[in-house]
Amino acid sequence: MFGQQAALAFAERDALEAYLTSFAFDPSGTFARLLKMLPDRLGGRLLRELARRSVTAVPRDRVETAAFWEVLRTLADKGRLDRRTVDRIWDLQSRRFAAAAGRRLRRGGTAVYAYEYTALEAFEAADRLGLAKILDFPSLNSRAYQELQRVQKAIHPELASPLDGYFETLFETRQSRRDAEMRSADVVITNSSVTRASHIAGGADPARTFAVPYGAPPVVEGRARTGADGPLRVIWAGTFSIRKAAHLFIDAWRRLDAGRAIEADVFGAQALPENLWRPAPEGMTFHGSVPQTRLFAAYDAADVLMFPTLSDGFGMVVTEAFSRGVPVITTDQAGASDLVRHEVNGLIIPAGDAAAIAAALQWCLDNRRRLAAMRREALETARNWQWRDYRAALYGAIQAGLGRRDDRGLIEI
Repeated sequence: MFGQQAALAFAERDALEAYLTSFAFDPSGTFARLLKMLPDRLGGRLLRELARRSVTAVPRDRVETAAFWEVLRTLADKGRLDRRTVDRIWDLQSRRFAAAAGRRLRRGGTAVYAYEYTALEAFEAADRLGLAKILDFPSLNSRAYQELQRVQKAIHPELASPLDGYFETLFETRQSRRDAEMRSADVVITNSSVTRASHIAGGADPARTFAVPYGAPPVVEGRARTGADGPLRVIWAGTFSIRKAAHLFIDAWRRLDAGRAIEADVFGAQALPENLWRPAPEGMTFHGSVPQTRLFAAYDAADVLMFPTLSDGFGMVVTEAFSRGVPVITTDQAGASDLVRHEVNGLIIPAGDAAAIAAALQWCLDNRRRLAAMRREALETARNWQWRDYRAALYGAIQAGLGRRDDRGLIEI
């Protein structure tokens, strides 16, 4: 979504030459028509999965793909091959894609806009052609997150994975690639003040590094719960993982021990060791991954979103919740906290603190009417920062960073 919105910022100004992506599903194409001929249980499921990979925001004649490695990686992942094999394919795919993008660049253009880890070879080609280089970091500095993981696994040894050693051996090599991309970039774009600060701490030039928060979906009014009756309804949206502090949410829930006064609906893939969440705590229901329509219906039934992430460049579930009038509980390490005003449209707590999560939930139990009153502020926050606002701010930041106007011929990868 955010990559397409970035491309649209240039397409709207007739400044986009091409949008390069690994795979783009065409819902009106021949393959889609063939899938519709299959039994609904199979064809419908495949169509829903592939629809997530469709490019809808960028003009079709500007979209170019390099699908081979992405198809191979997806088959390996869906075929449940060893995670190290899938990871090696991803790494090779990233490098091959960046090299292909570099070959696509032409003299006479203006710039190339690329995302971390898929930029280096394209930037090297841009240097040879005299093009500007714009790097987008959608995540916090990897060194900072690596340290957060180590701390959590030291406190909770059961979170350790047999693959930890494999990823540890690759970390410095992969980080050096990201560092080289950062040093090469003329402009660095991040999605929040939190992300920006983490990369400046990692060596990015503050004068060339900008924060542009992602936009919210269109506001939907009049659907969210408006009263304080019944149990407090908490929603979790997204992978239930260490990074999202799912283990601390479980710990906080058990500490709270609020019985039938509170319920939680967890939507997203389960990525915690089973011994940390089975049996499911009282009042907590795990639904797994669901279509977006079902997730948005669940927002409408919720009182508050729980997003206690240890490290997130942004966290678009926050703006999704705001667009449905749902306040949020999030941390000072979530980039979306830029849009949260404490006790106005949500609560901001310290990252990595189960006691703080429990205290936030208790505040919601004790302040049902104040929590309900936050709904209007949540809606206003979403209404005041839509994707059109993101696009305008992004284009302005890049113009400021490059020190030029009326750019033409940008290629985004």
